[in-house]
Amino acid sequence: MRTATIAAAWLIPLALCARTAAAQQDRSPSAADAAPDVETVGTGERRIAPDRATVLLQVETKAASAAAAAAQNGRTVQAVREALRRIGVDSAVTTASYNVGPDYEPPRPMDREGGPRRVGYAARTVVRVQLTRLNDVGQVIDAALGGGATGVDGVFFEASTADAARREALADAAQAARRDAEALARSLGGQLGSLISSSTASGMDPRRANVMMRMAGGMAGSATQITPNEIVVTAGVVTRWRFVPAPAGR
Repeated sequence: MRTATIAAAWLIPLALCARTAAAQQDRSPSAADAAPDVETVGTGERRIAPDRATVLLQVETKAASAAAAAAQNGRTVQAVREALRRIGVDSAVTTASYNVGPDYEPPRPMDREGGPRRVGYAARTVVRVQLTRLNDVGQVIDAALGGGATGVDGVFFEASTADAARREALADAAQAARRDAEALARSLGGQLGSLISSSTASGMDPRRANVMMRMAGGMAGSATQITPNEIVVTAGVVTRWRFVPAPAGR
């Protein structure tokens, strides 16, 4: 009998705790009780013409020693600069990168040891040329290659109006997001309430655009022609609004 009394004494507090937890759970807001909202994504776009260009030229030299490769590279870079000076763009030339290190040849199919084999040293300089006259891009490439440059790492076009275009595209995106939210709220039988939150969505980097590069006529001695594409600036906006249901009985 004593054992039954002790067990009952333990059961009473447990029952009280269970009822308290259930009552608190009943009073806590659930997902179904939460105010509904509407979330939409809007996009905007602006197309602008580039007005600046950056040309990256590669100068690579190889030799048996690091010092010899570096010395030869320095002479070739100077020759490239001289070629660019003759066409009037030397003041726009800077060094983008420079490195000297071992040079390896890829493994040959019949090589039993496998792996790359060191064959000397290589020095590499990337020369940056920044231009405000887009028509000079092809001439710069031709002059640099004629002066000893070993390749073109890339041509990039930019627009000084990119920031203004991005803000205009952002405003268009916000308006599109609101129009979509209003249409969605109406289709659900209610109307759009106040704005809860808004944020920008990722878009392409407006500072860069693809370029088309071709050789005029495809014959030796022809000038390189670079045709810039227009720059497409895109922006996205994510908005979240309160949804106001229509009054009951309507």
